[in-house]
Amino acid sequence: MKALNLLRKLSSRMFYRVFFTYSTIIFLTMAFLFVFLSDHYSEFIIQREVDKQATAINQIKSEIEKKHTFVQQGVYQLYREKHLIEDLAFALQHDYQQYMGYRLDKYSRSSSFVPYNFDIYVKNYFSRDSDIVALQVRNETLGTQYHYLYNYGLWKESDFYDEEERDLYGKDNDFFTLEEQINDPISLERLGTLTVYFTFHHIDRLLTYNGDPMKGSYYIIDEELNVVYSYGDVLDEALKEIDYRATQQLVNNRYLIQSSIEPSTGFMVASIVPRSELSQLFHYKITMFLLILLLTVVSIALPYVSLRGYLTRVNDLVQTMKEVQSGQLSVRIETGNVDDDLAMISNTFNETLDELEDYIEKVYFSKLKQTEAELANLQSQINPHFLYNTLEAIRMKSLSEGGRTTAKMIVQLSYLFRYSLKSADLVTIGDELQHVEQYVELFNIRFPNQLTFQVAVEEKHKHYVVPPFILQPLIENFLIHGFKRERDDNQINIIIQEHRQTLQIQIMDNGKGIPRKKVEEINERLSMTENSSHSIGLFNVNQRLRLRYGERFGVSVQSEPDVCTIVTIRTPMIISEVDVHDTSDAS
Repeated sequence: MKALNLLRKLSSRMFYRVFFTYSTIIFLTMAFLFVFLSDHYSEFIIQREVDKQATAINQIKSEIEKKHTFVQQGVYQLYREKHLIEDLAFALQHDYQQYMGYRLDKYSRSSSFVPYNFDIYVKNYFSRDSDIVALQVRNETLGTQYHYLYNYGLWKESDFYDEEERDLYGKDNDFFTLEEQINDPISLERLGTLTVYFTFHHIDRLLTYNGDPMKGSYYIIDEELNVVYSYGDVLDEALKEIDYRATQQLVNNRYLIQSSIEPSTGFMVASIVPRSELSQLFHYKITMFLLILLLTVVSIALPYVSLRGYLTRVNDLVQTMKEVQSGQLSVRIETGNVDDDLAMISNTFNETLDELEDYIEKVYFSKLKQTEAELANLQSQINPHFLYNTLEAIRMKSLSEGGRTTAKMIVQLSYLFRYSLKSADLVTIGDELQHVEQYVELFNIRFPNQLTFQVAVEEKHKHYVVPPFILQPLIENFLIHGFKRERDDNQINIIIQEHRQTLQIQIMDNGKGIPRKKVEEINERLSMTENSSHSIGLFNVNQRLRLRYGERFGVSVQSEPDVCTIVTIRTPMIISEVDVHDTSDAS
């Protein structure tokens, strides 16, 4: 019993830590010895396999380079014989019937009875390589294409044959393609592209008859990391770890990967050997590992009993800190009657939290009062600005028509005044839309049959609540700055929908639009934490939303001059159980 008490006492002192360090040193020493002895032979085995893979990769690269050189020489030969490149240039720049007429005319003027043109040259030259299945010459601008088949049987079995209209230079695992650009030798203007389709038979033969059976899988990958060719099992997990570079690495201690890039074509040749295929050579390590593991477990198990209580307290301390980090400032660490280093740290931490809570409370209430004052100030800016523009519209209409529609405009204005005098902090989307419709109807009295107004909103979205006057100022911006009086097809569309857990309101018009540079300036100002307190309309709405809900909400603008402008409002999805009304409705 006394020995146990002594052990518990030592567990909270430096002696315990020294003992743990000593045990760790023993473990590391034994592990190092095991790793050193076993890996010495393991490295030899792995290096031997690495060398075999590297040899195979270099041979594959050499084969690809030979194919590319063969294609290049074929194109260079065209440039050496002037009549061939002229023949090809005419073929790519005209349709097939015109080209056939050109060939007949050229043959009739020739003194030779044996025709020799680009068509015959291509068939003769590229038929020398038995791995070529097909060839295509095309002009991307005019859409002119000429196809030549050298191995109809393979082509028929491929995926290309099933779709006659399929674009011939797409990706397919049956073949790989090498392309060469063809230019006019005089003007250096691009005439078209020559694409040659090769089979992988020569690579299959290389890997199949290369002495000892090859371990693992081999791949040819293009610059976009598309697998063009694979040999062996497809190891998707290992393929995800490959990037476009020459490398030699051990991925997740499970796959041995080597890759090298063939510079002339850009293809990367990679090999992947699962470490499990090499593990059969390392069975002798199991006995050594088990022995060292047993000694290590005994060395760790003895101090673990006394260490457990200490670790529990450390974990409690760490967990409490994480809770504080997530915002739970009310938590505290239980210290009990223990008097040690951890207890001192816990007491200091608790005292710090007490002082932090007091400080946050003071700052919070101060900031809350400031925010409420800013919101009230911003809200008050909307109404005078809106009333001024509305009265100006009535005045202009009265002067132009002699007062015939003034009465109707005043009725609409009374509705707008009633809404503007509400004192509610939040209103429903339905109320906001009704207010905007009345405002647009008032505008249509002044400019009849020149403006179309449409709203796309689900019924449930009408019950979401937002700050008042977030739609009308943006509609007013269009009517003042974007409305085209000379046209009768002006449109305003409002689309309300949910997007990524937020309510998104888009106001789209087909007005004058905004220059791109001006849009960038507007969006930059909208993203600023502080905007001018004298801003009206767009910036007012944006700042009210950001002050109330946070910086991830607000307003953004997209526009293309003389095409359209899209103003997007992002607000939280807050639904009201009952419609929000003003408690002091003015008459």
